[in-house]
Amino acid sequence: MKDENRQKNRDEELAHADESLKAGALLIENRLYREALPKLYYALFHALRALLFTEGLEPRSHEGVSHLFNLHFVRTGHFSDERHRFYRRLMKYRHEAEYGIGFEITEKDCLEWHTEVTRMIDEIKTFLHSR
Repeated sequence: MKDENRQKNRDEELAHADESLKAGALLIENRLYREALPKLYYALFHALRALLFTEGLEPRSHEGVSHLFNLHFVRTGHFSDERHRFYRRLMKYRHEAEYGIGFEITEKDCLEWHTEVTRMIDEIKTFLHSR
């Protein structure tokens, strides 16, 4: 991936992350928690892809995002293992919300996840701007 493509892809992914986060907040506001969770997950997913693209890493799957984030940013000490575990948990919950039967999500859960996703995206943006 060329440097100009890295920046373009990073910027597009960050814009997508921001849009998904806003959509998640609107869905929470309208008490559509099962619909909000995937948007929160995708907000974080796109922010992590932006982070990976800046290093020329191109994940091919959701698992690939998790693996590359852990390998290149968590194990190197740039982000905590807690952040990686949160992403993994949210990825699992997103799958349950979209495909599971009987998976319940509360307003409290969604508000907590929204807060954590927002914090993590802010951390990613701060990290990217420091480079």
